[in-house]
Amino acid sequence: MKSCIEAIRQYFDARTQNWLTKDESLFLDLTPDGTRPKWLTRAVHQAERKRQAYLAQGKRLGRAHTHIDIVDMQVAEDKETVHVTAVEKICWAYTDTRTPSVECRTIVHRQVWRYIDTSWRLQKAEETSDGRSFLQEDVGPRLEESLRTPKNPQRKAVYDRVRATRYADVWWDEFNPRYPKLSDDCTNFISQCIHAGGLPMSGVGRRDSGWWIRSGSGKGSSWSYSWTTSNALYRYLRKKVGAKLVSAPSELKMGDLVFYDWDGSGTYHHSTIVTEFDDSGNPLVNAHTDPSYHRPYTYYDSRAWTERTRYAFVHIPDHPS
Repeated sequence: MKSCIEAIRQYFDARTQNWLTKDESLFLDLTPDGTRPKWLTRAVHQAERKRQAYLAQGKRLGRAHTHIDIVDMQVAEDKETVHVTAVEKICWAYTDTRTPSVECRTIVHRQVWRYIDTSWRLQKAEETSDGRSFLQEDVGPRLEESLRTPKNPQRKAVYDRVRATRYADVWWDEFNPRYPKLSDDCTNFISQCIHAGGLPMSGVGRRDSGWWIRSGSGKGSSWSYSWTTSNALYRYLRKKVGAKLVSAPSELKMGDLVFYDWDGSGTYHHSTIVTEFDDSGNPLVNAHTDPSYHRPYTYYDSRAWTERTRYAFVHIPDHPS
């Protein structure tokens, strides 16, 4: 008889192997008898979509490596039900046109296991995905320190791309304790990156027109719409900073941004920062809310991606206006 921990380990081993083989029989011992649960359908679909995304860009998936942290494990009174929260850090190694490369992602899992007959079976499972977080509310900063804000917010600055991308690589799977942690964190993260690159806050206190965040304990934090929402940040950069649209992703530079309109509605829902380029000259990006490191900018493997998805390739000037 396996323990629940052993069953969890078997699940993640099968999940890792499944990225390469798309073989749902790997999960056979873990599914409730006579059923095909939603989590199994999702796992198989995710693996196929990932492989297709790489193929579409001329990349070949070579291997996957996963590190798992079980952060919470609650045993119910019946001793036959266990609720588990686990954090999976997964890295895919793939071969580009000429060089081997690595993409990483952090995914949070919530699972319900039940002991049935003689073994543990995965009854229910959900995981974080693009644009969705298990956080139910925004959380204030953990450090009571003021954020770096210029005395004259209108002063001209030089955009330091190295600093911006270095910040993105340091904090892609963590939360800077000086900033609030938001349930939908993608644009909060991008704003932190470009602010680290030297873009000054402006219009502090004006939620509609400025670009700023104010850190405080508990409910004391506040921010502008442009700091935390993709569409507002896009408009701010275009109107107030002098950011330009470029027609092709290969024209972007390190530290530039990609905005995503998932359904072609004309509103941007997600934002990422360019942190590397592949052998074909296409950007690789870092992002929150689904923490991503050097991910192909296309997001073809995202559940949010649709045939109507539109991108905005935004170049930030070296000397913002």
